[in-house]
Amino acid sequence: MNEQQVLCIARRCVEDRQRFTPWRSADWLFQAAESGMRWLPRSEAEASDEFIQPIPCALVLGEDDGYYVFRRVKEGRADLSARLSLVVGGHIDWMPDAQAFPQLVRSTLTREISEELCAAEPTSITPIGLVLDHTSLEASRHLGIVHEIVVNGPVLPLATEEFSLRSQYAGRLCSASDLSTLRATLDPWSSIIFDDYVAPCHAIDRQGRLF
Repeated sequence: MNEQQVLCIARRCVEDRQRFTPWRSADWLFQAAESGMRWLPRSEAEASDEFIQPIPCALVLGEDDGYYVFRRVKEGRADLSARLSLVVGGHIDWMPDAQAFPQLVRSTLTREISEELCAAEPTSITPIGLVLDHTSLEASRHLGIVHEIVVNGPVLPLATEEFSLRSQYAGRLCSASDLSTLRATLDPWSSIIFDDYVAPCHAIDRQGRLF
């Protein structure tokens, strides 16, 4: 059986980018993708120093503006193992009916939400920015295309290979101030999203205090 191929773009497109890019400044990604998309076997993409993998993902809000949190399983990368996460998402897999990059992002996001979450249909889906972890070569092989989705809870993880069902944080709804107390336990992307998006939106510092 042939290995699943995933969409990649050239690493040179992101070398000078900040760890969080607001959506209003994200046009460069779509230009880079449309001019240089590549499909690689996932194992090759995960080891590549020349290409990175765009990952559509979702920050999940309840209708009262709280944020859903998920506990990662104790395996895989050390910087992800057992950490708390604010996002769900996945790779853009090759599809027989080729689509333009924006459509691939949207269809992948919709698929990942339905596969990874037991939740009501989102009432809104809004792109908010791009997240990139520069702390290691391995971490920087993925670029998060982050969307904010609103659901009428409750929410539970379905992807048990990624998220724990036994944790008290399996779909726990937290306020922005609550998240500030959990900051040290968040995975790298979630830490960036909290610092550069959630905290500024709520005008709070890392200790949950108002600016």
